Amino acid sequence: MNLKYKRRYESLKRSVKSYLLENAALTDEICRLQAELSVTRSQRLYLIERLMFHEGLEKSNNGRPNVSNGKVDPTDSPGGPKKNKPVVLSKKPSEDKPKNVTIIRKKKPTFPMNLNNVLLHSLGEIISVNPNFHTDSWIYPVGYVATRIYAHPKDPRKKCVFTCKILNNAGIPQFQIIPDNDLDGVFFGESANTCHMELLNSIQRSPSVKVKIPFDVQGEVFFGLSNQKTQSLLMMDPGYHLCTNFKGFAVQNVQSLNSASLSYETLQGFLS
Repeated sequence: MNLKYKRRYESLKRSVKSYLLENAALTDEICRLQAELSVTRSQRLYLIERLMFHEGLEKSNNGRPNVSNGKVDPTDSPGGPKKNKPVVLSKKPSEDKPKNVTIIRKKKPTFPMNLNNVLLHSLGEIISVNPNFHTDSWIYPVGYVATRIYAHPKDPRKKCVFTCKILNNAGIPQFQIIPDNDLDGVFFGESANTCHMELLNSIQRSPSVKVKIPFDVQGEVFFGLSNQKTQSLLMMDPGYHLCTNFKGFAVQNVQSLNSASLSYETLQGFLS
């Protein structure tokens, strides 16, 4: 009888030892993957910041002459060759219409588009027949996607890339604010203010926040819907003039862009 239990005991010891070695190997692999994931997140954040910087720098130079060694580039001078010349089509002499017709084609917007503090990836589509997707001051296009940099909801001292989306949930708009690589921490609701308020509340409840931060909820501004470029693009949508309840975009307060609820740098001032 003792020999029987002794064999079982030896078998259990071997099993426990095997499980311990397997668990140690899995732990090492998880640590390695977490380190690689952390590096990848940092690289992605860096690349997004660089992309936003370079696109903003490129847009700021539009319409200005290129200067090289103190001289104006002849390609941009009044007498130099111009880019994007209008296409001239010649008609037959027998026709009564003018011989030369100038065709001006509107340039399609290219995405992603830098809007200073927001990177617009998709403008979406206006659902004019459904009054749930527009108010008297805002229009919520379905398929709208934008990203911006703000404080991480669990650790506000770290930067985080947030993806803002507007979806169609059975005829009702669903707004989403998705932190980078944190699908369990998605903030969603039927209004942009609801999502933004939940994000701000999560930051306020963070253990590293010891003071009361004067947050002001600005959901549409956080999503980038208040940006003039976004609004001008929406005005080009065929459904813009068909929104019955819409009366005009709300005027954006430029000073509010530097509030703690929108600016990562301003928020750090309260945390320091």
